[in-house]
Amino acid sequence: MSTVDTQVASATERPEDASLSTGRPSPEGAYGDAAERLVPVGKAIRYRKRAQQAEQQFNDLQHDLEQTRKQLAEADALVTRLERRQRIDQLLADAEAVDLQAARLLTEAVVAEMDEPDIEAAVDDLRRHKPYLFGRSHLAGIPTMGVGGAAESDALELAQDQATASGHRRDLLRYLRLRRAEHRR
Repeated sequence: MSTVDTQVASATERPEDASLSTGRPSPEGAYGDAAERLVPVGKAIRYRKRAQQAEQQFNDLQHDLEQTRKQLAEADALVTRLERRQRIDQLLADAEAVDLQAARLLTEAVVAEMDEPDIEAAVDDLRRHKPYLFGRSHLAGIPTMGVGGAAESDALELAQDQATASGHRRDLLRYLRLRRAEHRR
């Protein structure tokens, strides 16, 4: 046992003998009655590199897991919004809404303010307070596209998206003005 990186105490030596031959106390607490083991320096370096790589992989996997959980939460929120929108559309169609988009925006605004969203109550409230949005209209058979159809339709859709996203009264009123102007043509 002349070089430090290749020293290994044999299993037949006693712990006292190992401490005498290496000049160090034996690690009886670490191995109990087992013989002292010294690992070559090259192996120790490889073990350390492998441990660092394993830690890096673990950290990468944790990061991937967090990203996946965020994506799942976003997908769940999207599904919830789409299901709510579908339910609103269904209830508004059953209530014979004349202007489905305007009624949907108003209903979504009311539902968003509720602590416990009740879509049916919101539609009933909208029907009571804004009866002109419901019932049969003499304009039902007339197409709503005017002369400048495509550009105005895009502006209308942008106004609708902005009103839905922001929830501000100003944006909602802008959308309703554009919608009314389109119906008058």
